[in-house]
Amino acid sequence: MIFLALSGIHFYWAGGGRMSWGTAIPSKADGTPLINPGIIATLVVAFGLLLFAIITLSNSNLVPFDINQSYIIIGDWIIIIIFALRAVGDFNMVGFFKRIKGTPFAINDTKYYSPLCLFLSLTTLAIKLK
Repeated sequence: MIFLALSGIHFYWAGGGRMSWGTAIPSKADGTPLINPGIIATLVVAFGLLLFAIITLSNSNLVPFDINQSYIIIGDWIIIIIFALRAVGDFNMVGFFKRIKGTPFAINDTKYYSPLCLFLSLTTLAIKLK
């Protein structure tokens, strides 16, 4: 459900919605965004998160998808690695070890985004090892 919700938020942003956009983008202390993802990049993330939801649902056996098991295994490891790396961060703007800490994004990243990424990585690992 988390992946579906995150995917939906990204589709909303790709469609022009701007609620919470300012706190979801890393910025300088003066509020200037450090990145400016366009519609294509946002859609790539939205579809990627949707794919992660399908992989996770396939693992749970709650919703049957006719997907080759080897793709699910590869997808699991991609989710685990991507979200573990995102939680650790780039040692500058994002992650637990970021240097920029006082911006609205950095505050949300420390409280919500990085812990969520760690949670997604670890729960995917737990599902994989069941």
